[in-house]
Amino acid sequence: MNKQNTLTLVETLLIDYANGTLPLALEVLVETHISMNPASAKSIRMLLQLGGALLENSEPISLSEGSFEKLMAEIDSGFDKDREVYNNVSNDNKLLPLPLRNYAQDIDSPKSWKRIGIGLSEQAINFGDDFGSTKLYKISPGCSVPSHSHDGNEVTLVLSGGFTDEYGTYGPGDISIQETGAVHKPVADEDGECIVLAVNEGPIVLTGPVGRLLNMLIK
Repeated sequence: MNKQNTLTLVETLLIDYANGTLPLALEVLVETHISMNPASAKSIRMLLQLGGALLENSEPISLSEGSFEKLMAEIDSGFDKDREVYNNVSNDNKLLPLPLRNYAQDIDSPKSWKRIGIGLSEQAINFGDDFGSTKLYKISPGCSVPSHSHDGNEVTLVLSGGFTDEYGTYGPGDISIQETGAVHKPVADEDGECIVLAVNEGPIVLTGPVGRLLNMLIK
């Protein structure tokens, strides 16, 4: 998968969001992306305008309560003044992007994070359904996530900092999509901690000799 394919997948994700067909985890991820990315917010507006006639003939679909209206209000009041807030996750959950704010545990509390490797911690987020798994990952500067593949698509949104993998470089507000079977090894930027929101349709499968051994031990 190359960068162009990733862009196409993100566009498809936005279309699915506009159609109201995403599970809650991906819906919240897209809403968070919209809150950080004015270009995507404008794309969503255009999709809704172009699809207005079709939507009028469809059954109404409920999005997460009030979040889309709040985001649109923020867009109308001007995004630029808020971008500094959204591009930096702080120790106060009130400074997390609005759509994610009430789902995450206290990101300032060590008890909210589970250490899963050198420089790598995770926080599970429960959306109350059976769709895949959703987690926040905190990666120390310069540290990497073990090389892995995916049994199902993975959609990752950068909340703070940035990372690079085999397919590109991603910063705050960027979405990375790895399709089933794709293998990658994200490495956090050297200049700061990276925090991402990742939604996986299926299990993560570690690769390489050590990863294969760990997979057998986990099973």
